[in-house]
Amino acid sequence: MTAALAPAADLSSGGLRVSGLAISYGGTPVIGPLSFEVPAGASVTIVGETGAGKTLLLRSLMGLLPAGFEMIGEVYVSDAGKPLRTAAELRAQLGRHVGVVLQNPFQAFDPLRPVGRQVTEGVLRRKLIGRQAAQERAITLLRQMGFDRPEEVQRLFPGQLSGGMAQRVAIATAVMPDPGVVLADEPTSALDAMLRVRVLGLLREFAGRRGAALVMISHDLSLAAEFSQQLIVLYSGRVVETGPAAELAAIPRHPYTRALLACTPQVSTEGKRELPSIPGSVPSPLQPRAGCRFAARCPLVIERCRTEEPRLRALGGAQVACHVAKEDGAGTS
Repeated sequence: MTAALAPAADLSSGGLRVSGLAISYGGTPVIGPLSFEVPAGASVTIVGETGAGKTLLLRSLMGLLPAGFEMIGEVYVSDAGKPLRTAAELRAQLGRHVGVVLQNPFQAFDPLRPVGRQVTEGVLRRKLIGRQAAQERAITLLRQMGFDRPEEVQRLFPGQLSGGMAQRVAIATAVMPDPGVVLADEPTSALDAMLRVRVLGLLREFAGRRGAALVMISHDLSLAAEFSQQLIVLYSGRVVETGPAAELAAIPRHPYTRALLACTPQVSTEGKRELPSIPGSVPSPLQPRAGCRFAARCPLVIERCRTEEPRLRALGGAQVACHVAKEDGAGTS
């Protein structure tokens, strides 16, 4: 099944196109195939629980799949000017045309060196700009990330940064080469609610200002919908729903999408309440399974779900892989 987020877009002014991407392990299909496009200045978020395959998918776009995994398909980064089909070709774009923001920002830093030197190191090593220009750009970016005294921040070591500070410095490092594509792996998972909103706002602002394509992964569908134009809901390596973020948040048609939204913490005047959860767990994408992979956890399951894997079909402005979903929302049959 292939997920196409929109009709073919003109990427001459920037953007990302992923076509027929599939990941296998030892010949066993794990993820996909899926296709999507992110025009310049736009963003897409891949959403799902732990084990859905989100990070593996993002790592494939970086050319950094773990040993034993293989990717087929084509990735077109407009700034690179050609289709990229191998891991080596994809890795060659990192730090040049593709910026990466990790889930744990401290993993991106050498603890023994001031962060200022690390922000500029990549562009200087690749000789993208001169030392003076790199220093000026680093100060500008750190100021855009909300630091009032960026020169002082540059002198700090990673261990002197809070989680929120480290993530903002990591974003500055990722966008230092002015990439046309930014890949962000759960960039707010370790932050509190206020910092999550701020960090996502910073990423969206950069994408809009630069005209970059932003691809994020998240387990928080509600928050992702606020900061993305498009969503891809992934479950056990399969796309179960995809489409405009506002539409999926307002009319979740797949039972899994609806369940993810129901599990989002809400501020209530009724005081404390038990946070809903989805019974069961995500099956491994490596586990052979007939029918719909969500069938064992789905409250709307019918016999057809257990024997026939649903294909993506258009419902409203979205595409949904579900036998029972209807255009007016999940929960009908």
